[in-house]
Amino acid sequence: MRALIGIVILGLMIPLATSAPSGIGTAANDGCLCHGEKNSDTLIDIQGLPDSFESNTSYNFSINVYSPNIPMNGGGEAGGFRLLITEGSISFDSNEGLIQEMDKGWTHTEAGNVVRTWNLTFTSPQDNASFVDFTIYGNAVNGNQATTGDEWNAAIVRLPGVVYDGDLLEGASDEFSPMDYSVGLISLLALTYLLVTTLRD
Repeated sequence: MRALIGIVILGLMIPLATSAPSGIGTAANDGCLCHGEKNSDTLIDIQGLPDSFESNTSYNFSINVYSPNIPMNGGGEAGGFRLLITEGSISFDSNEGLIQEMDKGWTHTEAGNVVRTWNLTFTSPQDNASFVDFTIYGNAVNGNQATTGDEWNAAIVRLPGVVYDGDLLEGASDEFSPMDYSVGLISLLALTYLLVTTLRD
């Protein structure tokens, strides 16, 4: 029975301990959690978005990840990202081969894992009295083919329409996400199991 419980716990933890050089989907909708905790040293810079958007207008922008602690690995794995938006649409140059759409979001490809800058186009929604939330998770990786030693961070940009009249901080939250609680619970169960097993032996 103890072996079965141990297998189940390890099975639950496997997705959290696998790197994703070829891009990542919904598993990263709450962050690059398999790479540890967020690190404020990693900076995510979004260039090209306007202060406010016009209706049904396209804007070229870039996502840039910077890390003073993890130098670029020339020709090897360097970084990755996951982008989610609440309204509008995203497009990109598929000929570059650096970006892909996955699970209703956008992420790097395997070729896009060797850079830390990605260029995209945002087409705004028709309703310019609303706002659009951009959630970006960026990861600076060290190229050791594992999830260890990497540093990630998150950025949330709330982009209003030109006639939006409201509080841009409304609905913003630094609360723990459901995924944060799930990771904590699984880790606690694993530690409890190991402690009980050790004490019994």
